[in-house]
Amino acid sequence: MSGESSAPYDLIVVGAGAAGSTAAAEARGQGARVAMIEQWKVGGTCLNAGCDPTKALVRAAHALHEIRTARRFGIEVEDARVDWPRVIDRVERVIDTIRGGDGDRNIREAGIDLRKGHARLLSPTEVAVEGDVLRGEALILATGVRAFIPALPGLREAGFITNVEAVALPALPRSLAIIGGGTIAMEFAQIFARFGVRVTVLGRNPRLLPLEEPELVDTLRGLLEEEGIRIETGVTLECVSSKGDGKRIVAHREGVRLEIEIDEILVAAGRTPQVEDLGLEAAGVAYDATGIIADATLRTSAPGTWVAGDCVAGSPRFTSLADHQGRIAAHNALGGLPVRDATETVVPTAVFTDPELGRVGLTESAARRAGHAVRAETVPMRDLARAVITGETAGAVKLVADATTGRMLGGSVLAAGGGELLGEIALAVRLGLTCHAIADTLHAYPTFSEGVFWTAWELAKPEDAGHEATRGVEAPRGDVDTLDGMIG
Repeated sequence: MSGESSAPYDLIVVGAGAAGSTAAAEARGQGARVAMIEQWKVGGTCLNAGCDPTKALVRAAHALHEIRTARRFGIEVEDARVDWPRVIDRVERVIDTIRGGDGDRNIREAGIDLRKGHARLLSPTEVAVEGDVLRGEALILATGVRAFIPALPGLREAGFITNVEAVALPALPRSLAIIGGGTIAMEFAQIFARFGVRVTVLGRNPRLLPLEEPELVDTLRGLLEEEGIRIETGVTLECVSSKGDGKRIVAHREGVRLEIEIDEILVAAGRTPQVEDLGLEAAGVAYDATGIIADATLRTSAPGTWVAGDCVAGSPRFTSLADHQGRIAAHNALGGLPVRDATETVVPTAVFTDPELGRVGLTESAARRAGHAVRAETVPMRDLARAVITGETAGAVKLVADATTGRMLGGSVLAAGGGELLGEIALAVRLGLTCHAIADTLHAYPTFSEGVFWTAWELAKPEDAGHEATRGVEAPRGDVDTLDGMIG
């Protein structure tokens, strides 16, 4: 390679997503000489085509839904129009605001040498990018993941979109099939359905969101179907073909043939690590189909090389965890002492549908499989005064505790703003607190957080105590908005 060789860096970071940006900023904050390489956009998938833009779309779809159901509050709205280009314009402004303007300039003004282009490792200390060779004392790989595209006959020929295109569509399709039954699929299904798109979800697994509490998932599925979303699970896809201006998907389930004709296909069938053409073999970095292999300190098999974020083999793929790993990788790569362990078992997660489905720690079945003697309790949201007041009575809070010690093992929430309720549960699980710690803590009234309080109270009370003796109400209160034909 004929390009010029740069001066040595203390740290080279490959990837400018949540993990890479955090690692680079942490290292620079310690005075290190840092280079960062990114072939796409600073901020990675989460900022540019994932978490942030999708949640902006979720909010817009929720606003439209609130207008269309305002009659239940005695408010009549004659007409609600969707100006889709303005919706997308706001999404772009949200991204720019969170990024803080020009992301590339921000990185460079922080003293980080940002290089735009494809990185390829020449050795554990050398990285080629756009004709230059960068040399560093340490290297952090934070290359992230991309959408997994199944080998479905005819799919590439007929055409499809992923989350990247979905958050910036120039126009809404009349109909949409979503391949997948996970978090991304559920969020986009509701977004597009609320904007008037006829949506069909095609999930391979017999259950949607199989890692979550089954009863809460069933409730969510019912709510989505009430909004007009067609959900097909346990489906095997056979082929895709073009049909006029649209597309056709052929599938089967238990011998029954399904044919779905739609305008567009959104592939949301999971994520795959970006490890191709990085020169990992030349650098001696071991990897497999799940990502780059590392030990508990995020050190890879190559000397002086660490990894962080979604491309870590076997690691859960969440932005909060990627940020956490970025800090640890930077600390360890720069020789910080004591060496930090990246093991983190308490990771709050949420599916940002309406209502939101969130979880921390173990589900009831996972706790039993782990060998715990388990006690679990569930309190429906309709029992909470705040839920009745706001008309957001769908869902429940479920907490799981060790039956002998009362120690909190996990919790799940399906509620309006349910993700906001996870922090308290996460703290209890992480610190090994008992259900009594929550039940003995006063919660403001009327709030949704009382759902966590009352569920913990149910766990903490003697098993033979009466229901009314604990909550002082005759549950269920019910749903006021179904009375007198207020919804219609």
